[in-house]
Amino acid sequence: IRQAIRDGADAIVFSAISYTKNAQAINDAASAGIKVVVIDSDVNSDGVVARIGTDNVQAGKMCAKAALETDLESIVVGIVNCDVETQNCQERERGFRVALAADPRVQDIYTVNVPTDAELARQAARGLLLEHPDINVLVGFNEPLAVGTAMAVDELELNGQVREIAFDTNPVCVELLQKGAVSALIVQNPYAMGYLGVETAWRSLQGERFDASSLINTPTTTITRETMFTIESQKAIFSFD
Repeated sequence: IRQAIRDGADAIVFSAISYTKNAQAINDAASAGIKVVVIDSDVNSDGVVARIGTDNVQAGKMCAKAALETDLESIVVGIVNCDVETQNCQERERGFRVALAADPRVQDIYTVNVPTDAELARQAARGLLLEHPDINVLVGFNEPLAVGTAMAVDELELNGQVREIAFDTNPVCVELLQKGAVSALIVQNPYAMGYLGVETAWRSLQGERFDASSLINTPTTTITRETMFTIESQKAIFSFD
């Protein structure tokens, strides 16, 4: 970001790693007159001109709905989430927990936070499943974490025993959805985020104003093994519009 400022950038399209730690650099960019558009993961800055992405609290509730669509009489949940400073994942977990709290079948929730890395997520999910063998629902709240948790379920041969809910459409998760290691995918539209991010930055440079306090929401879809080959699901998995 600071290099972009020195290079005289007119606009920055940005997805935050840390809601708070990235804030000062974004404030500096805004102070330099740069139009900053946030996509996917938010940052704690009033200098942002527009915010684009998933309604993450709602996506978390969608994840919970998919997790709870089971005949299990007792549900024990394992969560593999990213760093507590990554805003989008924390909002997903918040929505997820709100929806879980309404179901009396949910007995326990175990959470582990790891960097956004598939291998670290696999190790964390494996450890969580071995330490708490009563876990029968497992969630990874972004694409690398979803890949890692799905790999752990498959590796421990818990397909069908653990209901794995994953985010996004990594080919590994799509394959494991078809195989049965993943029960459902919560699919965002990153193509739309990127496209709208650049378009909105351009429109802002032309003088158009946006309400940065209101999210420009991109669609989110739940896909299961039963629905994955419908036209609507295929469009979500392979989204280019």
